[in-house]
Amino acid sequence: MDNENNSTTQIILKSIIFSMGFFIIAQLLSFGFTNDKNSYTRISAYELQQEDEIDYLWLGASRVYRGIDPEILDCSLNALTFNAGSSSQRPEDSYFRLKEILKHHHVEKVVYDINYIMFQDYPGDSTIRTHILLDYMPFGINKLQYAYEVLGKPEYGITTISNIVRYKEAWKDSKKVLQNIRMHLLDSSYKECDYSKAKTGDEWYDGKGFVYSTRVYESGDYLQVPWSREDLYPLQLEYLQKMVSLCKEYGCELLFISLPVYPDYLEREPNYADIYDYFLTFSEKNEIEYVDLNQITMSELGLTKESFQDEMHLNGKGAEEISRYLAGYLSAREGKE
Repeated sequence: MDNENNSTTQIILKSIIFSMGFFIIAQLLSFGFTNDKNSYTRISAYELQQEDEIDYLWLGASRVYRGIDPEILDCSLNALTFNAGSSSQRPEDSYFRLKEILKHHHVEKVVYDINYIMFQDYPGDSTIRTHILLDYMPFGINKLQYAYEVLGKPEYGITTISNIVRYKEAWKDSKKVLQNIRMHLLDSSYKECDYSKAKTGDEWYDGKGFVYSTRVYESGDYLQVPWSREDLYPLQLEYLQKMVSLCKEYGCELLFISLPVYPDYLEREPNYADIYDYFLTFSEKNEIEYVDLNQITMSELGLTKESFQDEMHLNGKGAEEISRYLAGYLSAREGKE
């Protein structure tokens, strides 16, 4: 009997030692393979950890993190705002990100950008949109569910503790691997997420999830995804409904908006009236206020062509203008409550 107990204990100890060793090696490889010093998502995740109370949490794809300036909203509303948008963030990504945030922060209101493209199948949709959030999400049940439900494939399970699968080709440059490990372990500006140098060309990270761009739109068509109710991803609609339920569970109000795109883009989408009607109906069914800023003229919003960096995204000046407009709208709305 004693021998059996000793054997079981040894197996358990060996399993623990193996797991710890595997975790340490995976982390070191992750450090070595990744140079994410200026990653907007990493810096945003770090800043989010420093927050406690959040009055307005903004969620959605790149239109959000490029189009909402929390500093303007904070000053205008005397509130605490955070921009939790990320590249190509679909409703499934928004749901798991929101779930993680609500576990650690008290949020009064969630503002979600309805971008119809994120509900449809479109060419070039990449799992990178999910990986960039998983990379900086604390390990736990929510992270495991996120990886399992959204990525699906068992081999992606490693993403919950390391991003070595995504950067597996980096091992070929041993010098960079050593430089990256040193940066992760010893570089104080990396550990403190100093974003003063988080700049790429004509854009930079400007705090609380917002990315400021000086680029000005001149010409060129943005990716068009023709609208079809038949081509909507049922799962994305389910995750939007899950977000509604999650906000009710945590007692925070959910608002829907659609940030403005350049008019030429909508002119190439002949069914935009149906798009608006579809999401308005969903909002009314769930008793959620929905404001589509594309139903308002550019002049009323204070925007011009120079306010955009391309057909889909506002630039820094445009983000400032639309944030002022939304501050006025939210302020008036608060006055009615």
